[in-house]
Amino acid sequence: MQTSEYLMDLSGRGERSGELMGREPFDIDGERGADRTDGGSAKAVDTRPPTVRRGAVRCRTLVRLVNAGEYLRVVTQLRYDSFNPYSVSMVFNLDTDEPVEWEFGRDLLSEGRQQVTGMGDVRIWPSDIRGHNVVFISLRSGADMEVVAVSATLIDAFLERTHQIVPAGQEQQLLDVDGVVDRMLDGPS
Repeated sequence: MQTSEYLMDLSGRGERSGELMGREPFDIDGERGADRTDGGSAKAVDTRPPTVRRGAVRCRTLVRLVNAGEYLRVVTQLRYDSFNPYSVSMVFNLDTDEPVEWEFGRDLLSEGRQQVTGMGDVRIWPSDIRGHNVVFISLRSGADMEVVAVSATLIDAFLERTHQIVPAGQEQQLLDVDGVVDRMLDGPS
């Protein structure tokens, strides 16, 4: 299985080969892919069906945990795996023995990049901090709730890489529904 791993460091260390970097937290000026304007050139329409393949994307980064008006840096990893094509996960390395992992819909993350979306435990919405686009992700477990701010450019790059593996709307091609039904009908071995 192909795994694409990259690092987006928002700590200000500059750009290194094979990594996506920015100068300031939420600064998108120096990040590759930040300028998404179309140069006006005509592009041919590709009518071939989208390619779906097995693979995974891992993105390790620093995000900001919003806590009482402060933005605390937290090491996080965004993950996508074509074996679970409808979801992404966010893994937080906190001061605990085990990392904390949240799993939610890839389409929810994509939609939250444009507008407020989600109900219940996970809500996502776009915003602006100091003139830079960010995405807020609210995670609720019982009475506890945390809000994380992530660079919108990072979310765009992550989603783009996941869509290179499994284009949006093509996830069902990777599900073995017949195999699952057959195993359920066969009963215990």
